[in-house]
Amino acid sequence: MAKTLLDLQTGIRTYLDEAAQTDFLDTEVISAANQAYHDVIGHVIEVYENFYDTTTPFKYTVTAGQQEYQIDPSLIKVTRVEINYKPTDVNTIPVRAISIKSDEMGLNLSNNKTAPGFYNSGYYLHGPIGAQKVGLAPIPTVTDPVGTQSLSVWGTALPTDLVAPTDNLNIPYIDRYVYLVNLKAAAILLRKGQQAEVEARNYIAEYEAGIRQMQTFLFERQADGPRMIEVNAVDNIDFGTLGNL
Repeated sequence: MAKTLLDLQTGIRTYLDEAAQTDFLDTEVISAANQAYHDVIGHVIEVYENFYDTTTPFKYTVTAGQQEYQIDPSLIKVTRVEINYKPTDVNTIPVRAISIKSDEMGLNLSNNKTAPGFYNSGYYLHGPIGAQKVGLAPIPTVTDPVGTQSLSVWGTALPTDLVAPTDNLNIPYIDRYVYLVNLKAAAILLRKGQQAEVEARNYIAEYEAGIRQMQTFLFERQADGPRMIEVNAVDNIDFGTLGNL
């Protein structure tokens, strides 16, 4: 069942034993709720970042001669990039760009082929998170026709702050783990003016134990088989042929 900011405020105030604002203003509760919410999100990402993967790509218009394009500020990690280098040709399709290292850029920047084949396009990331750019090698030489966007970027996108009372939280198995946000927020508020340090420490200890339990639960859910190291970079994964047998 979905949980909203209003539900969160009610839950936090239960831990504070204050149903209406007296010592703790609603604005303070909301601020602490968001701080705690993002802390829980961070712990989820540590073991299960795919939960926040984009299901549809962010798309951008490509301009001839322009190498770098600013990506959505919510992306904390890029997982896939596709680019169509000949968007004016109806017979072409986007190709996957492979992540390249900065020390390889000297070679890739000089490679300006206009019709790359499969697996001979690369991308790199440049700049701080929130204002990050994706760079392409080779540099595009054809501008997108009006109304088209031939650059697609997938990744791990961070949820935004909860603002409206009806805003939904986005964490796995929320009915079970929303209490962690309540605990963390209540501990933050109880430390206001050092008025209840003992209770705050108790809530933090309970929160940290709950985080470990949640991470174990999520970690175990990611695969049916045994966990192992897999090496499959640029392997042939075309299951329609026998090329990888």
